[in-house]
Amino acid sequence: MNKLKKLLLISSALLLSTANNTFAETATGTITTSGTVTGTCAVSATPLAFGTLSQTAPTSTTSTVTATCSSGTVWTVTNAGSTNKLYLGGAGNALTANATTGTISYPITVTTGGGSFVSSPGAGGSITGTSAGTAQTASLTGTVAYANVTPVTAGTYGGTVTLTITY
Repeated sequence: MNKLKKLLLISSALLLSTANNTFAETATGTITTSGTVTGTCAVSATPLAFGTLSQTAPTSTTSTVTATCSSGTVWTVTNAGSTNKLYLGGAGNALTANATTGTISYPITVTTGGGSFVSSPGAGGSITGTSAGTAQTASLTGTVAYANVTPVTAGTYGGTVTLTITY
């Protein structure tokens, strides 16, 4: 009989432990998630090296502008036309150069695959694109008219063209 009681007691314990699991319920919940990827961009360009400036014909040279941005980033590269100048002795002499003897102004024409703009001294221009995550380029051509070279002092001229990328 003791065996029977032990067997009934063990069977009852097993039955009770499985009975609780058969009536168990579950519930689910959610967590809202969010995040932002901020685009980044950089702009660079090869030099506009004019070499010897002609006093009888226009002198042109080309630079390649490269915009490198995160994928999906809309960007615009602008050029302040007021920086399209060469100064006698280089860019460091911009404040002391005399307009008739030591400064040469020139327009820059930017050509992309589908169009171009002209950034004349005192005006601005832009190149716009949407990045695919790789470098995108445009050609920039500077042309110094011989009429701008004739009245200035002989010497070495230099300058800095300012490009700004907005994204």
